Amino acid sequence: MDWGVTERGFRRKTYDEIISTMEARAKDLFGPNIDLSSASPLALFLRVVAFALSLLWQVAERVYGSAYIDTATGQSLDYAVKYAGISRRPPSHAWRLVRFTGDPGVTIPRGFLIETEGGVRYATTEAAVIGPDGHVEVMTRSVGTGWDVNVSPDQLNTITNPVPGVSGVIGLESDRNVDGLDRETDRELRERYYLSLAAGGASTIDSIRAAVLKTPGVRTARVFQNPTMEFDDEGRPPKSVEVVVLGGADGDVAQAIHDTIAAGIESFGDVEVWVEDAGGEAQLVRFTRAEIVDIYVHVVVKTTAAYPVDGDEQIKDEIIRYVGGIDSRGELRAGVGLGEDVVWTALIQAARRVQGVLDVDVTVGTSPDPTGRENVPIGPRQVAETSLDKITISRSG
Repeated sequence: MDWGVTERGFRRKTYDEIISTMEARAKDLFGPNIDLSSASPLALFLRVVAFALSLLWQVAERVYGSAYIDTATGQSLDYAVKYAGISRRPPSHAWRLVRFTGDPGVTIPRGFLIETEGGVRYATTEAAVIGPDGHVEVMTRSVGTGWDVNVSPDQLNTITNPVPGVSGVIGLESDRNVDGLDRETDRELRERYYLSLAAGGASTIDSIRAAVLKTPGVRTARVFQNPTMEFDDEGRPPKSVEVVVLGGADGDVAQAIHDTIAAGIESFGDVEVWVEDAGGEAQLVRFTRAEIVDIYVHVVVKTTAAYPVDGDEQIKDEIIRYVGGIDSRGELRAGVGLGEDVVWTALIQAARRVQGVLDVDVTVGTSPDPTGRENVPIGPRQVAETSLDKITISRSG
């Protein structure tokens, strides 16, 4: 039997196989009656050497696997995807729109700090002047990064260092709000790598989508085009594209679109951002924010003795991995793409992936206490998302 690099990939020699080979070689050298009982000096020596060799085989296997996207991990995976122009997303900041109140004409400086009662701090990203009506809205960015800095907008209600003329602040619900993300995991990086392979060149639908998917914080994206000389049924103007995106900061998404869209093609959407071209001229970019559809799932499982202690949590994680959302480890799962229905049978398959699950019944819907045993339709500008608290599990039998 072949070991090492073979036609079927790398085959690692196990500890038992090493021992078997060494014992056979010992009998060839010293005769078939050589004492290889477990307590004999030669057998003990062979086992020490075999253990060390098995560790070397494990290292060799990891080195071989580090050259391939599907098996590389950590920094090796970073090197592997770099050839496609992709790098691992670092932890990102969160963005929240807030409203300051105070005396008209007072300037809120850039970098002005606000915080929650728990001490999560955000800073204004630009200077703003309180208007005649006594308030002004301005974007803020979290001081820290990662999932832990995400807070409900109304929790941003405290001025860190009060100044005269500024009496209060409150966060606002807005499509411009963007959650912070933890450092991208190996699995997420692989998924994004394969999604980006569709980028066959500049100024194509696939290349625009690929560029947007590379933007920090973007979970999914979809590109529609109107190649005709008439307005289409969705209101898109002639010779235009509409990018629908979930996640990412407005400016970053707009820049990615501007860098890949063909000259003379108009961008369409309800979000408008000015970006600067290579010549220093301001260019208007439009795109659309995806609408999140909350998915509620109830799972009734019949289990065997092999069902793990954390089996319920594993089922929830498998469903979140399929639908999309934040799992029990705080990792953001991309899940189904924009406009993709939530398939009822896929939810059953997700639950069955957990060890010890004998039988499964799943009901799903877009409101608590779901009763549906059918696919959940998702619109072209919508994306499904679920969470740990939207998935309930009970036992049968």
